Amino acid sequence: MQTYKKLVPALAAALLAVGCASHPPEVTLRLHEEANSSLPEDDMRMVAVPKTGLKIPLNPYATISETDVDKATLEQTPGGATIRLLFDPNGAMTFDEMTTRCRGQYIVTFLNGRPVAAWLVDRRVTNGQFVVEGDFTDEEAGKAVDALNKLSQQRKAP
Repeated sequence: MQTYKKLVPALAAALLAVGCASHPPEVTLRLHEEANSSLPEDDMRMVAVPKTGLKIPLNPYATISETDVDKATLEQTPGGATIRLLFDPNGAMTFDEMTTRCRGQYIVTFLNGRPVAAWLVDRRVTNGQFVVEGDFTDEEAGKAVDALNKLSQQRKAP
């Protein structure tokens, strides 16, 4: 009985620590592939991409997420801010495979749950980098870059 009384507080403290450490990320980034037209409609997610007017059927499961980003940088262009993503080794390999397999199809980028860009895959990308030119403000892009880098640093910390 004495062991039980010591075990309960220790278990409660461990559960509390895990619960506090598992808060959602400050930013979400998802890359979804265009769905294969042979899939049943229940296995697709139709999305309208802002500024383009494109309606694209997507695989509802993201192929790449913010956890695959090693570093993000903000770049200014005449059209506004863009986000350059440098993927970690797993993300780079996944993106290479994705751009090989999806040539001629769209990849849609979601930032914080909303579609911001669609890219028609026209080449294989082997360098592990991707530039997102999308429907977001310079301020949103800056916050996303900061949050992506913070998340990456947290994963690298011992």
